[in-house]
Amino acid sequence: MNLLLVGDREIQKINRRYLHHDYATDVIAFEMKEHGVFGDIVVSTDAAKRQAREEGHSVLTETTILVVHGMLHLLGYRDKKKKDRDRMWRKTNDLMKRVS
Repeated sequence: MNLLLVGDREIQKINRRYLHHDYATDVIAFEMKEHGVFGDIVVSTDAAKRQAREEGHSVLTETTILVVHGMLHLLGYRDKKKKDRDRMWRKTNDLMKRVS
């Protein structure tokens, strides 16, 4: 797995180029089809800093949450529908307890 830590400007470029969304986001995950490669996860450190402040925890904790979120996407979890988003957050919280 590749992990890229970038700023808002760079993640917006990636989002625009590959997903055709012209805005910054907190995390993007790209599944790889190559044998032995799990995928790429791109995290905006700018978003991690903002969200950490909002949630009242460290930037490291927020970055870890975003990496876990990206890994879940690579494993097939989706978050467009509320039901799927709730399931994904339950799994994220469970995994965060295990890595704490």
